Amino acid sequence: MWEQYYLDTGSGQPLCGLLMDYGMPRSDTLPSFTTEIVEVLSPTNPFGIKAGGEGGTTPASAAVISAIVDALGEFHIRDIAMPATSVRVWQAIQKAKLDAGYSHS
Repeated sequence: MWEQYYLDTGSGQPLCGLLMDYGMPRSDTLPSFTTEIVEVLSPTNPFGIKAGGEGGTTPASAAVISAIVDALGEFHIRDIAMPATSVRVWQAIQKAKLDAGYSHS
């Protein structure tokens, strides 16, 4: 929800190539949580190994967007473009209000 990837339109050069320029989760932007390692061997191969890396995070973006859209159900919003920044959510709400004939509030 913090990510935005910008390119220079003339050169194609990334303008957010450093972690200082790229939205990364930090301890002050996340809720408190407890982690736990649960080792369960995979039954699909003889070594019991599983894929590593980003495989487990692939559906996370869709889950977050679905949760946001669900929370905005009263406005009949069907999609929010990623990254789902607070500005994009606000704009979607304002557009839905205009489409429904409500005034800004």
